[in-house]
Amino acid sequence: MGLNSPKYCLSDKRPLLPQRIVCYTFVMATLTVPHTSQMHINIQLSLDVNITAVAARRKVNAFLATHVGNFLLADEPALTISERVVWRVPVDLTNPVDGRIGRVGEVDVDVETGNIYLTDSQIMVIKENALRLVTSSPL
Repeated sequence: MGLNSPKYCLSDKRPLLPQRIVCYTFVMATLTVPHTSQMHINIQLSLDVNITAVAARRKVNAFLATHVGNFLLADEPALTISERVVWRVPVDLTNPVDGRIGRVGEVDVDVETGNIYLTDSQIMVIKENALRLVTSSPL
């Protein structure tokens, strides 16, 4: 997620409760665009968001701690549309003294089901990236 990632705000309509507006970073899969052209992009999407960004982040933290390593910490998720709509949750390597050391990967969480999409090879990449950061950072 770069500095130019757009933020979109959603309002929830809960009966008998005050309206709440929540803003999320939104990422779309890469589009191939001709060098010169005029484009109009209109996106309309309807789905049940059963897993909030906070819940997705918690799920990833629990998964990382039990299956990958306890010095990994999930960061702020971005709503991402590709083959499916997911929360793309960045993963950082941390240590107790310095806090977050650097980004080592991302984990996708389905917004409707809460399923975590992470293959064994993706876990290996996260571990390799973490090891690379550990060996390159001063003690």
